[in-house]
Amino acid sequence: MTFSIVARDPETGEMGVATQSQAFAVGNSVPFALPGHGVIATQSMAEPMYGAVGLDLLQGGFTAQEVLTALSSVDPQPERRQLAILGVNGDLAAYTGGQCVDAAGHLVGDTCVALANMAASEQVWESMVERFEGSGGPLAQRLLTALQAGEEAGGDFRGRRSAAIMVIRATTTGRPWHDMVVDLRVDDSDEPIDALAALLVTRARYQDVVRAFQLAIDGDPFTADRELELLRPMDPQTEPDQLMWRAVVAALAGREDAARDMLAHLAGCAPQFLEAARRFGKAGLMPADVIERIVPPRS
Repeated sequence: MTFSIVARDPETGEMGVATQSQAFAVGNSVPFALPGHGVIATQSMAEPMYGAVGLDLLQGGFTAQEVLTALSSVDPQPERRQLAILGVNGDLAAYTGGQCVDAAGHLVGDTCVALANMAASEQVWESMVERFEGSGGPLAQRLLTALQAGEEAGGDFRGRRSAAIMVIRATTTGRPWHDMVVDLRVDDSDEPIDALAALLVTRARYQDVVRAFQLAIDGDPFTADRELELLRPMDPQTEPDQLMWRAVVAALAGREDAARDMLAHLAGCAPQFLEAARRFGKAGLMPADVIERIVPPRS
């Protein structure tokens, strides 16, 4: 009982699925994704077979419509299901059974399908397609704006509780952790879409900092430091790990005074991250003499 969207970015080939519901932990049951093959949203009285087996069929070369036809033919109660499927080549298929609870329906756009049941009105899925296809930017952000449009149109008439977004690559690298671009869930919140939006921002910042840290310890701290300087200052209360990484990068780039200032902030609110920095030296990730100069002594 929810509203969802599956969509593809024709420029990057990335595929994604996003969903929101009054039900608990919608991300555990509705969205399915397999890098290099496709994404599926299965809802209403959801049957997990449509997601798990559906991805297997996409991997086996079935089209989206062939997957839908094959699975519904072996489902004893297909009239209770609602489904959207997107294949890696952009083929789309959708189905809303006659026993889905009103308002229930779907709309197939050029690059997406939106679907809903127990919705306030048909404007929920219509507005999602309109918003998605009128937006630009990263696929995850466009999916989020589509969820926001659905909520603005009335959303799930029972209210809201959980939301999720998945984005995958169109081609596989053999590294699943790399091919799953976004995988975020909010299981229980009064404002799940707002919480999901905040997670998207945090995820992007976290990845930027970790990537810069890796670049620095791999031999290019100056580029890494310049990139981190373009980010807003970290809050040591809420992002102590990121502030520690930023201090380490600054020190490796020769800005030891700035590194000491950052670590001094951590000393008062998250001293365990000072110990983490010390252990970088023991592990050989940083010169021990640099660690001695920037990390405050143990009290």
